Amino acid sequence: MSEWFYSKEIKAMGQGEGYLDDSGIWHNGTETAIKTIPCDVQPYTKELAYKDYGFTVDCTKRVFCEVDSTLQNGITVQYNGERYKIVKLIDWDNYYDIMLDNK
Repeated sequence: MSEWFYSKEIKAMGQGEGYLDDSGIWHNGTETAIKTIPCDVQPYTKELAYKDYGFTVDCTKRVFCEVDSTLQNGITVQYNGERYKIVKLIDWDNYYDIMLDNK
């Protein structure tokens, strides 16, 4: 895809490594960006998802990006400082069409 189309970016979020402190207490890692992915982001709605695909899925954004195995249904992504959950990922031949909902 051309660069102008992917003029935005999302960050795939993951859990950082946890650690055991000096007292022997385990601390879970904090959520951190594990990968930045160039993309196009557009407003989207449950009604449009149903009209376009026949899916009944709550969503507020739609993302187009290159195929990337980091992105999967259910993971958290960050866009413009806001957290979203991938609620539907459509794997086309050479790109993803992803629906996001506010987390």
